[in-house]
Amino acid sequence: MASKAERAAKRQVVAVMGEWQEPHGSGPITDERFLKGIEITELGSVKLWVEPARAHCPCCLLDLVDLRAALLKKRQIPEVHIEVVGVPDTHRWNAAVNE
Repeated sequence: MASKAERAAKRQVVAVMGEWQEPHGSGPITDERFLKGIEITELGSVKLWVEPARAHCPCCLLDLVDLRAALLKKRQIPEVHIEVVGVPDTHRWNAAVNE
């Protein structure tokens, strides 16, 4: 059974990501082409696995930074980590997105 914090965080994630679009107009960020996984802990921390539409696009990077910031603005979400997958130099993307 999910904790109260986990349920609240799930509602907030759905509210933010339900309207979030991929920056190149390829569809919602929740599409399985982009969102590869999501985990929400019983404390409400969120971890996302995302594959950007374009591997060398700065606007994809900035969009993920903005998505993380939007999620962190929600009171029920204490921590957000976005793991970028499927692009060269993922460690650089991850460092930039999660700083």
